[in-house]
Order: sequence, then structure tokens, then C-alpha cells
Amino acid sequence: MTPPCSILNVGLGAVGAIYSWRLAQSAAITAVCRSNYQVVKDEGLNIDSKKFGKGIFRPSHVVRTVAEAVQVNDNQAFDYALVTLKALPEVYDIGEMIAPAVKPGKTTIVLIQNGLGIEEPIVARFPDNPLISIVAYIGTSQPSLGEIKMVGSERLMVGNYLPSKVDNSAPKQRFIEMLRKGGVDANDVDDIEKLRWQKLLWNAVFSPVCLLTGMDTTGVLGCDSAMNLARNLMRDVVATANAQGYDFDYETEMANMIRFTQSTAMDFKPSMMLDYERRSPMETDAILGSCFRRAKAKGLSVPYLESVYDLCLANNKAILEEKKVRSSA
Repeated sequence: MTPPCSILNVGLGAVGAIYSWRLAQSAAITAVCRSNYQVVKDEGLNIDSKKFGKGIFRPSHVVRTVAEAVQVNDNQAFDYALVTLKALPEVYDIGEMIAPAVKPGKTTIVLIQNGLGIEEPIVARFPDNPLISIVAYIGTSQPSLGEIKMVGSERLMVGNYLPSKVDNSAPKQRFIEMLRKGGVDANDVDDIEKLRWQKLLWNAVFSPVCLLTGMDTTGVLGCDSAMNLARNLMRDVVATANAQGYDFDYETEMANMIRFTQSTAMDFKPSMMLDYERRSPMETDAILGSCFRRAKAKGLSVPYLESVYDLCLANNKAILEEKKVRSSA
């Protein structure tokens, strides 16, 4: 009998919980948990999803570290290492974190994370491993430890990161099939980078504008000054994307952003704003930093992107300093 596919999920938060739950229909899931470790180990995750229904998800194994995950997997290589952590390079090195579980040429690394440039350090660290990069469109949260709420539908764009030269076609197709078996809307795409830019056109505008104004999306849309900042920021992000060889139209993207927000994301606080309110590290680098560095590499003048990035970076630094003080107290 063929053993089931083995998947290591690093970061069993709201997004990781939903997709590991669905993948568990056809794979053995080993979950690395942090703050929710004890409740997941003792009781599992209580999931309430409008699309998938209600259920208790109990991973095959629940561990605290990747090293422990390797042990419970009988020191065998995992077929997939699925990363659903926030992209926080100032806090942890994902490549270093997953390294004990990644066998060269064997383990396929899967990233479901926000932002731009998240693949670069992974390809540099694991040049011989297949990589699958995924953009997720999903509304899910963990309002309390062990409780997962998912609203509406979901969609995954499962793609190739073109600078990676390792053929991922077979493991990608297998991963898509497992997702679809679990009812996931999984779409096979060629160039994931374009999709990351597309999502960034919303995230890199609304995330910092909401954070810096203290307004949710409804407040921003109703404030002329906030929308003036949003429009200028959108111009800088579109110019940066187009300098990479894409052909986004500013007027079209601005209209799409407003229409999308009005139809699906009113009274909404982006994750960066929620993290700021919780005094948790923010995805400043993935959402703004990578975009800004690419603009500078092309010699572009992006004054609004630069200013907003500096302000968010300063706020994030203050949060990291507070966290350092708390941990040493």
C-alpha cells in the first residue's frame, strides 16, 4: 500500500488551518504550532466555514518545532513543506526554520504568504528543490486559540516562480489535485509574480493608508485626503510594477481597487492595521519594502511609496523594540 503524501505545515494559523484541513482529505499533515500548540494538540481546531461547513481538524501530528516534526515523521523526508507564516524577515528566517525538514531534490516547498519577493531567499537557500508559490484570496481569522472562522468563498492561484529553475510540474499538479479533492478552488497559473503584483496593488495601498490614518476601508474611501494619498501611492506602485515588464494601467487599477473594496471589503481593517493595533510585527517588508527596493533598482522616483514605507518601517521598529523589552522582562 502506498503511504499517504506527507505534508509539513509551518504556521497553523487561520490560513494554514483551512488549507491543511482540506489537504488532510488525502495527506498526512504534521503541523508546527506556536501559541495555539496546546489547544490544537488536546482538542484540535474547531473550524466554522461558510464554504466548507463546520468540523474539528486534528492534524496527524502536532509539534512545536520543525526538528520535532522530522522525528515524528520517522526521520523521513516530507513530500511538501507548506509555509503559511506571516512574511516577517525581521523576526525569523523561514529558510533556516524549515531546513531540517527539506531534503535536496525531494521536498517541494510551498509558500502561501502575502507580499512580493518572498520566494527569493527560499530559492537561494534551496536551489535544488521544487518551489510552488501561491497567492490566496480568503477571508479567515482565529478569533481565539483553536477557533477558526472563514467567511465567504476562497481562491488559490497556484503558480510558478519563474526564477526557480527546478521543474515543479509534477509536484504542483499533485498538490493542486489534493487541494481540489478537498473542495478548494485551486487554479494553475504560470507566472505567480504578476499575480503578486496584482494583489499588491490593493495591499500596498490600503494597508499603509488604513494604518497611518487609523481608518478602516470605509473611512478611507470617504475621506478626500486619505484617497489622495491612496491615488498617489497607487501611481508609484503601478510605475514600479510596469518597470518590471508588466503593463498595468493606473486608471483601470484604481477603479478596480475602489470597486472591489466597495463590493467585498467595506468596514475592513487590513492585517497590517490589525497587527499594529495588537502591537504585533507587521509585514512591512513583504508589502512595501520589496516594492520600494525594486523601484530604486530601476532608478524610479517614488516619493509616496518611499515616505509611506519609512513611516511604516518606523512604526514596525517601535513594535519590535517593545517586543524585545517584553521578552526580556
